[in-house]
Amino acid sequence: MGCDKIRVFAGTRVAEPPTMYQRIADLLGELSKLAEREKVYFLLENEGSQNVATSQELADVLKLVPSKWIGFNWDPNNAHGMETAYPDGYNVLPKARMMNIQIKGRGIMPPAPHEDWKAIITALNNDNYAYKIGLETHLFDGTLITAAHKSMDEIMKIVSSL
Repeated sequence: MGCDKIRVFAGTRVAEPPTMYQRIADLLGELSKLAEREKVYFLLENEGSQNVATSQELADVLKLVPSKWIGFNWDPNNAHGMETAYPDGYNVLPKARMMNIQIKGRGIMPPAPHEDWKAIITALNNDNYAYKIGLETHLFDGTLITAAHKSMDEIMKIVSSL
């Protein structure tokens, strides 16, 4: 399909996620062999329902998997309520392994954006982030297309203001 990055997740969250880190790392280590052979990257995504939800959890697991073929997809909104994505979460991330960013539509639209996207995008620029930022609307109320356009307008306002 021409894709060189594949998102992966860390399994349904258990009571003590750190007890799963080595198992996750071992599985990612196995995937890294396939990734290297196929010249694709597996990106571990943080997700609140998973054993890797926060930026610190991403950093902790990735320390156990040295392969350059394992990176991460950071979705700051997925840890909303579990951490302050910026600056706290952002500052612990292993930036060299950040290979995709997701913006949730509901997390950027007024009246109350969840994250400080202007600060995040500025930091990404300052850190020479060179990959993609994608919009994930995640609105299932019948306004998906309209919301996607509004979300994109908000993103463009931020980018234009930098």
